[in-house]
Amino acid sequence: MTMSRRVPASVTAAAVAGWIGGALSWMIASGWRDLSSLISSYARLDQLVALLSGAVIGACVLGLRAQHRREPIVPALGAGALLGGVAATLGTTLGLVLRGSDTPVGFVMQRIATWALMSGAAAMALSGFTRTRRWRSSTEALAIGLVGGATAGALFSLPGPSEMWLPFAMTWCGATIGFAAVGPAIWHAPAVVQLLPPRDHRLSLWSLRERALDNDWSMTAAEGHIAAVDDVVYVYPPPSGAILDGYPLYRTVPITRDVLLAVGRMRFRITVGRR
Repeated sequence: MTMSRRVPASVTAAAVAGWIGGALSWMIASGWRDLSSLISSYARLDQLVALLSGAVIGACVLGLRAQHRREPIVPALGAGALLGGVAATLGTTLGLVLRGSDTPVGFVMQRIATWALMSGAAAMALSGFTRTRRWRSSTEALAIGLVGGATAGALFSLPGPSEMWLPFAMTWCGATIGFAAVGPAIWHAPAVVQLLPPRDHRLSLWSLRERALDNDWSMTAAEGHIAAVDDVVYVYPPPSGAILDGYPLYRTVPITRDVLLAVGRMRFRITVGRR
């Protein structure tokens, strides 16, 4: 499968949630004052900031995804905080161990590498919190996280006061982690199913109902079902029938293109993955 022509809304929402998590992390960290009595070195401070950022970003990303999937939110918040915080701390620690040369260029390169490893580790860990685990999705999450984290590290290393660039770096890093943690698992799925709101309601970040339809798995569509078997998506209408792209449907059919499905008063957009 390759990415669909339309980026699923939940992937964009995950990037926004990560951005919000990065902004919250920056606001919390900027409120810290003298920590010299608790932290013995700048390396420990970097690890503490990574722990905070990973935990807050992870909680925001997985919490919002659980809302979109109609799953319990509290366990997702806890899992996001744990996975994101631990992974970001481990990535930062690895970056601090990989010391560069004692030159300004060497310092900048180590900073960029540290941000990249922090973001990549957090993205890969968060992407693993799913019922379907694919090495390809995890690898893509790691790669996107590494590139985005390196970009954030480069932003943080731009000339001028660090305090001026830190909010840009942390929010960019958060958006990258959110995008990488959710995106690959969704765009490699056989299909993405979105429950559309009533026509008189506007879709919002919180009210979005969208999830990937994985192989050998089905989901309820009002009184019918939508299932994926061997990368083929099927619609099982209820006995009373359904409406598929404006036409009545009374039998099971495979779906090979993007369609709109109406079952009773509920409407679904089914986006089929591309090979």
